[in-house]
Amino acid sequence: MELPSQPASPLIASTLAVLKAAREQGFEINKTKLAKLLYMADLSAVESGDVPISGATWRWDNYGPYDAALARAEYELADSRLIERRDGRLSDEYGPCLLTLLLDIDDPLPDDHMKIIRDTVRRYGGKTASALRELSYKTAPMMEAQVGGERGVLLDLSRARRRKQVKALLARAKARRAQRPPQETDPGVAEELLAELAANSESIRRANEKVLGDQ
Repeated sequence: MELPSQPASPLIASTLAVLKAAREQGFEINKTKLAKLLYMADLSAVESGDVPISGATWRWDNYGPYDAALARAEYELADSRLIERRDGRLSDEYGPCLLTLLLDIDDPLPDDHMKIIRDTVRRYGGKTASALRELSYKTAPMMEAQVGGERGVLLDLSRARRRKQVKALLARAKARRAQRPPQETDPGVAEELLAELAANSESIRRANEKVLGDQ
């Protein structure tokens, strides 16, 4: 069925998209899994050169990437009767609360973004919340955040794009090296270098003394 109205925010639309994909593929989604699946989908979009899908402001929280706006999105959707929240405490942001889409709705996102969402749910939807949390800690933005050692910092998702670009450059360089003919060392080069070092040893000693001081 068509949505009763256009979702009020990208985060609400993305939440519906994850729950729709989970319903199609037979996965159960709780609050922690929802957050991590949205985060992984955003990373996937950024890696492919797109903008993040969810519109979330991701921070390093107690359980990995999180945006407090997710709780408000869930309450709004529950109030609209589009989703059901059960087996959890409303005050517990990270509790075992299961989130289920109640209606067979139209895709709430454009086709390209729905593909990313569906691919992300297909890849990670069968994992437990704790396994997804561990995976999120190994992503480039979270690894960078942990270097600083303080929770609450904003996550730089562009790190994922740069990491993928570096990997691609290294792969291309490795492929080019494999295609080059073997390099041969010129005969006598080592002996010439040793002789040059010996001839300049006094100059090197004086330079080192000037920088380091007389020992």
